[in-house]
Amino acid sequence: MFQELSGGPLPNGRYPDITLAIFPHLREFIVVDTRGLTPAVTLMSTDTVFNDDYYRAVESEFGAALREGGDRPFLHLMHLPNQLDDIVRGVAMNFILERLGVDFHDEESLPEVVVFVISGPTLAIPTEQVVSGFSEMLSGKLDTAAVARWTSELSRLIEQETQAFPVTNESLGESMTDESLDPYYIWQNRN
Repeated sequence: MFQELSGGPLPNGRYPDITLAIFPHLREFIVVDTRGLTPAVTLMSTDTVFNDDYYRAVESEFGAALREGGDRPFLHLMHLPNQLDDIVRGVAMNFILERLGVDFHDEESLPEVVVFVISGPTLAIPTEQVVSGFSEMLSGKLDTAAVARWTSELSRLIEQETQAFPVTNESLGESMTDESLDPYYIWQNRN
């Protein structure tokens, strides 16, 4: 099920290099890094990403984008919200990847990252199905005890997100679309 929710294997039959399971109302998220021989699964805190350096980087990038008006300042201002969205996401991804030891100097080896947002429609799916799919993704790559530990951690975070964001039929109807279960690609580097 996690494969289906996260888009499953990529077109060439493999999983992305890094999968992030984020919970919008929580300060923790799970990172599955499959770049090495053995996948590394990590529980990260938003405090390690969204610190003063992050905010200074966003402010600097946005300040530069704000001043790029050129000879079409109104058109530029109309596009600023999209640029700000790209800046906030891009800087956040860079900070996450930096904490994972990604070398930004070699653009050809930048990892492909899929972000799986666990909220809204995903919370309407039985937790056991999401956890089962997550377990399947890790089985064969980690020992049984590690898989059990991380599926338990995922269950805990899903429960906390569910408590922070109770799913109602009304909110589910507003957020459910054909694309709602597709992975949310923030960073993608396909060669």
